[in-house]
Amino acid sequence: MVTVVHILNQFFAGIGGEDKVNLPVDVLEGAAGAARGLAAELRERATVVATIYFGDNYFHEHKDDAKEAIVGEVDKIHPDVVVVGPAFNAGRYGVAAAEICQTIAERLGLPCVTGMEPENPGVGFYREYRNEKIYLLPTGESAAVMGRALSAMAAFAYRLAAGSVIGPADREGYLPRGIRRLERGDRTGVERAIDMLLAKVAGRPSVTELPMEVWDKVAPAAPLKVTAEAKLALISTSGVVPWGNPDRFKTYRNTHWQKYSFAELKSLEPGKWEAVHGGYNVAEMNQNPHYGVPLDALRALEAEGKIGRGKLYPAYYMIPGNQGSPAVMRRVGQEIAADLRKEGVDGVLLVAT
Repeated sequence: MVTVVHILNQFFAGIGGEDKVNLPVDVLEGAAGAARGLAAELRERATVVATIYFGDNYFHEHKDDAKEAIVGEVDKIHPDVVVVGPAFNAGRYGVAAAEICQTIAERLGLPCVTGMEPENPGVGFYREYRNEKIYLLPTGESAAVMGRALSAMAAFAYRLAAGSVIGPADREGYLPRGIRRLERGDRTGVERAIDMLLAKVAGRPSVTELPMEVWDKVAPAAPLKVTAEAKLALISTSGVVPWGNPDRFKTYRNTHWQKYSFAELKSLEPGKWEAVHGGYNVAEMNQNPHYGVPLDALRALEAEGKIGRGKLYPAYYMIPGNQGSPAVMRRVGQEIAADLRKEGVDGVLLVAT
């Protein structure tokens, strides 16, 4: 028998409303709340063995603890598939659903199905992750369409648990993630391309087989005149982090950034720093971290008076940039820019990798 774990917020688990938003992660045996509807849609094909729930605020205020608890409970049960939500257009819930799916898929290797309205902020996270084990089905805006949403999610979850081959998003109904797979077609590329061209010329619907990211056009900032009074900061995508990689950066497709202090350092000592990056051979960077974070050169400029004393921001910003999604990097840039403004930084040195 196929086994399913359903993960819900406190409201849809039937525990309570806004008065229960601070509840920590907990587990109910079998199907509870909206999970009963999922169980009814699954019928005899599968069993909802447990309902895991969390308070909306608790998840976002104790994210690491919440994810650890959820993953721990799922790992104990180790179901065939995990269903999260649906979140409809609830932003807090949608973001939590996407992050929970990513954590479970990444750490336990289990397939996950979630659902939300396409404008939910959680959809952006889902697309950033590009995880082949996560599928997000579009829903309406509110729980008024709960029955329809659970029916679609139940059918999809059963197919995943049964090992069915899942085709492209436009054929299967889930939201696209930007993942490309090679497939052998019945017709040559030339034939398909000519058909697309003729359809476009005739004004008929035409969809490319290789949709491309639309790139922003960003006007560059005015040049900064570096004076002794200018406060400067350093940003790097080289992947140089303290030895042991305490913030668990991956070698590709990272979704978070971090700051590392060098306030008391004159240089970066090999053996205390390492490079986490899948786009180049990191051996030389590990031997000389200054290739990625040129603290030695910056200290020399300070000694020469070309950078004012105390005007070098005492930490550098880092995200390994390999295979970074444009949407993720746009968001990361906005977050770092906000932090730079808060810290009163005048200009930035973005180190080439």
